[in-house]
Order: sequence, then structure tokens, then C-alpha cells
Amino acid sequence: MRLHATSLIAALAVAASLSIVSCAGGSGTTVVVTHPAVPKPTYVDKGDEGPSVGDERLWSFPGTGPGDTVVTIDWIMTTTGEDTPEKGVESRISSAVFSFGGSDTLLLQGVGLYPGDGATLKPSATVARAIVGGTGKYEGATGWVESTHNADDTWTHTFHID
Repeated sequence: MRLHATSLIAALAVAASLSIVSCAGGSGTTVVVTHPAVPKPTYVDKGDEGPSVGDERLWSFPGTGPGDTVVTIDWIMTTTGEDTPEKGVESRISSAVFSFGGSDTLLLQGVGLYPGDGATLKPSATVARAIVGGTGKYEGATGWVESTHNADDTWTHTFHID
């Protein structure tokens, strides 16, 4: 009887741990959006003259989503720190809306580290940001998005929706 109870407890412990791993991995949805090189941004020099805290970069450009859906990407990036964490690096907050036509949107927000002399991440760099909402079929979306500047200058944004 004691051996049977020990086996049962061990089996329950394994089942519980698998359940926790399953929950941690989530049963959410993944949405991938790709696009070619970003166009030159509209640059607004808001802080001190030249690159400085407060400067903004704005874009609106097309991408491609699931099933070759045309996705309009509207992006605002604001410089929040210079030479941080090292010389020549800027911290920038991004806020973006990915519109999948109609009323389906995903919104992201977060901070990334960028080369001070560039408008975007270096090629082969990746940054993670939060999904802060959505509309239509993505209403109330949460999770995170991984944005990768591919070596060929294209981009991939992988939304991990909880």
C-alpha cells in the first residue's frame, strides 16, 4: 500500500508540473507580420538641436500578415536617453499600431536600444515589447512581440498573444 501511494503521489506531481509548463507556455495565438526595409522616417527634432532626448521618428508603411493580409503599420519612436547604456547608444520608446484591415489591430509598446546614428535597430538585432491591446478579433490582446531586423534588411514581428 505504501509503494502504491508513493507511486500515486509521484504521478500526480509529474502531472501537476506538466500542467504548469503547459500553462506557462500558453495556448495563445502567434501572429507574424513581415515587411521590407522601413522607409526614411519623418524626423522631428524636439529636444536640443541635433540628436537628443525628445526627438521623434514617425512612420506609416505596409507589411504582410497571415494569409498575405496587407497590414498597415503606424509607428512612433521617441528618444528617451542618450549614450545609455554605453556611448553611441540611445534608448527609445516605441508605440505602434498594426492594422489588419477593417477593425482588427494589434498595439505594441516598449523600449529598445538603438545605434545613436541610425533610425532603426542594427541588422540581425531583436527587441521584445509588450502587446498593450487590440481591437476587432484582437480585442483586449496581451502578450509580447518580438521584432527582428533581419540581415537582409527585412523585418519580422512575431506577436505572442496570450
